[in-house]
Amino acid sequence: MKTTAILFLISIVLSVNAFAQYGSEAVTDARSMGMGKTANATSQGVYSLGINPARLVKTEERIDFVTALPLPHVSVSAGTNFITINDINYYFDGKTYSDNDKRNLNSLFNNGGLINGDCSFTLLSFAIRLKPSIGAFAFSINDVVDGNFTVPRAVSSVLLNGNPENSSYSFDDTKLRGWWIRNYSLSYAKKIDEVKTSVFDKLSAGISIKYYQGFAYAKSENLNGNSIRTGTDNVISLNTNYSVKTAFSDNFHVKYAFDTTAKKDAEVSPFSSPAGTGFGIDLGFNVTVCKEYDVALAITDIGGITWNKNTALTYSDMQYSLNDIFNKDQRDSLKNKFKSVSKPVESFSTGLPTTLRFGIARTFDFNDGGSFPGKLLVALDINQGFNDEPGNSTKTRVSFGGEWITARGVPILRTGFSFGGLYGFHWGLGLGIDTGPLEFNFATFDLQSFLKPNSAKYISVALDSRWKF
Repeated sequence: MKTTAILFLISIVLSVNAFAQYGSEAVTDARSMGMGKTANATSQGVYSLGINPARLVKTEERIDFVTALPLPHVSVSAGTNFITINDINYYFDGKTYSDNDKRNLNSLFNNGGLINGDCSFTLLSFAIRLKPSIGAFAFSINDVVDGNFTVPRAVSSVLLNGNPENSSYSFDDTKLRGWWIRNYSLSYAKKIDEVKTSVFDKLSAGISIKYYQGFAYAKSENLNGNSIRTGTDNVISLNTNYSVKTAFSDNFHVKYAFDTTAKKDAEVSPFSSPAGTGFGIDLGFNVTVCKEYDVALAITDIGGITWNKNTALTYSDMQYSLNDIFNKDQRDSLKNKFKSVSKPVESFSTGLPTTLRFGIARTFDFNDGGSFPGKLLVALDINQGFNDEPGNSTKTRVSFGGEWITARGVPILRTGFSFGGLYGFHWGLGLGIDTGPLEFNFATFDLQSFLKPNSAKYISVALDSRWKF
């Protein structure tokens, strides 16, 4: 159990993302990332899957699909919302802290010490648009590994002040959650020409029905009373009261403390048996307003997953005091007393990263002989998550993005800014090359990490390709 848990944590903190899109935070295709994760009213074709299925019809091509060739849909990202490399070098070099240093270090944790990462991969994504009276269809298979860990705020105080007499620190704000899930998505979209007014036209609607498989899940809960207190005569009182609920695929061969069967090596494969299953639905609409503005509205991942394989609760509820930390007997007693205990639990359910998405975009066409060549797309997005499942946030995220297209073969320039959500401000920059049947996209969601790498809290690089006919 210990080895598997460590590997699972490493996989969700050191992250690789590949194209799959879900939640209010995890927009990961390179085109959208280059525009500051602005996608709701700008995505098209297979790039709309997971964002707004109604925009499946917003492309001129009859067929588009993504494969691992010539470029896989890959983006690498990892980061925190509270500390930079400069901060680490400054505060953790063994120096003596001034009062101002202490205040500044504590202030870094004001927004929570969140470390986040996600890893996803699209096994297949294919869309076909038939005649308007029939509509468009799409199918995709996406894997997602996503998780986050919150470092308790008391860590900074312990590092700065140690444990002086009559000090007390709480660690109840520690959080851990992560999962590995897969969805099989079938999508349909259609233009609704019957609905047309003088104000809006080109209405389209879409739906995605998803079957989910979950291969691993972990979430901390019931953290209440976890603390360390130093009283008079250097008596240290330690309290733990926490639990972590988990579920794993049979292929992981996770051995809990209560298991009596022999332990086997993990046999994880692309088609491991699920630890849970569920269903989700995406609903989307898109309309052209005043013949110039694309307005998009969608709600994605309505549904949940029921976990019923290898489900367990690992917990600790202990109190202990020691007055001599250098006493080996007391240290050994502490080590034995604070061992976690696991017990099997019944199946449990979790929600999907349900998100409400709104976007508005406009394209300015300058190909009429003006001094500014090409087309300029500008857009605004608002994303509101309804829970804090991995990849999602109840903190509203707003983004602005743009794309400048001059001529085929000339690189497409993209940039955008994102505010709010889990990580606050981000500046995206991207390039695209459209060769006709094949397009390439490259981007970063965090340009500041390249301009001033030591001052960055997050780093991301994305690339992908799409076939279209």
